Amino acid sequence: MSLSDYVKLMRAVKGGVTPWEIAEATGIPSKEVHLLEVKHRRMGEDDAMLEKLAGYFEVPVDDLARRRDQFRKRLTSFAVERQRTQEHVTFELETGESFSGVIVWFAREAIAVQPDGGPEDVPVVLQRAMIADWR
Repeated sequence: MSLSDYVKLMRAVKGGVTPWEIAEATGIPSKEVHLLEVKHRRMGEDDAMLEKLAGYFEVPVDDLARRRDQFRKRLTSFAVERQRTQEHVTFELETGESFSGVIVWFAREAIAVQPDGGPEDVPVVLQRAMIADWR
């Protein structure tokens, strides 16, 4: 899950707090919180800001920091290349589940993977926001 998606999830878990409420509680400008959520590229370079967010959301700083390199544009680039080459992929989800196969299609919010079993199997559709890692 990207840092962008994780911050959105943590806001929801905390009862749907707004960027302004986070800003008031942490001292982080609401604009910075908003940018973390809408930018689908590497974000979160400011370790002090991540520490404040981690404290606010009551999660380890590493839960935020390790997601810096899992941004959506990087996943899109991976999906484009692997679909073109039909190379085998493995996606690990936030739940710990793992799915392997060939990418059939992908869109802004989901990726369909044809399982290793072959064409008779129905593709598995994975919500992009739940993908923790890929290879």
